[in-house]
Amino acid sequence: MNPKLKKYLALAGSVTTVVSNADAQVVYTDVNPDYLLTGNLNTYDLDLNNDGVSEFSLMSIDTLINYVSSSYTYINNVRGAAINNSSNSNSWVMSSFNVSNMQQGALISSAAQFGNYTSSGSIGSALGATFDYSVLQNGAPLYTSNSFFGNFNPNEQGILGLKFSLNNNLHYGWARVEYLPDGSLSIKDYAYDANPNTPIIAGDNGTGLVGVQEQLNAVTISMLNNNIRIENKGANDDCLMVLTNISGQQILDKQLGNKIELIDVSEISSGIYFVNVISGQESYVKKVYIK
Repeated sequence: MNPKLKKYLALAGSVTTVVSNADAQVVYTDVNPDYLLTGNLNTYDLDLNNDGVSEFSLMSIDTLINYVSSSYTYINNVRGAAINNSSNSNSWVMSSFNVSNMQQGALISSAAQFGNYTSSGSIGSALGATFDYSVLQNGAPLYTSNSFFGNFNPNEQGILGLKFSLNNNLHYGWARVEYLPDGSLSIKDYAYDANPNTPIIAGDNGTGLVGVQEQLNAVTISMLNNNIRIENKGANDDCLMVLTNISGQQILDKQLGNKIELIDVSEISSGIYFVNVISGQESYVKKVYIK
């Protein structure tokens, strides 16, 4: 298998730059200013379509647990952030054991693995959590340890892949957050595609990728009659194009060796597709409509 194709299938498109087109109906909400979720068991209701009914609940955790036994004192300080589904059970979070941290431009679709973390009394599933554990004997330090759990590293922005049911239809969305070293969570923005059962690109705000502007023109993807036109303006000439449908199924792949390539798609059924161009360690995605 082509190494680039293998990488694409494994990572579902680790993307640097995306340009959306008019076929997408991305509904984007900028949380301005960013909302800082902090404290113990405080929550933020995430309502992707802003209809007054939250699909998810984000929670901050900051708790100190002490236990004394004879001459020993056990101290466990837990700081972190978690996500829980709303009680109606009609929402899901992309996860594989832990909540997934999506890279900008990755495809959020039915092909992904989702989990539901709705249960009575549950704080949900951790985005990130730090455990500081220590043991004292007669008040003197005896043992200490520190561990981190989760896929959202401190001081790094990450994207949650989300799915929810609206009027008996499934919709895909995302939310961008930043996990901070003290366990606080900065909530920045979120979006969903108003078209039912239509994948969304992580970080797509309808005009491009949030927070990524410096390389918007490295690769341009457009439709020219019944051809996909790909222009590579970057330094890496060795590119791979992968075409997938809205269900995430691979339709076509092609190695690209020229700065400008025309790929005939006249024999492909009409509909919405995703063009993924992998160039070195970067990837570029655009949603196109093939007539």
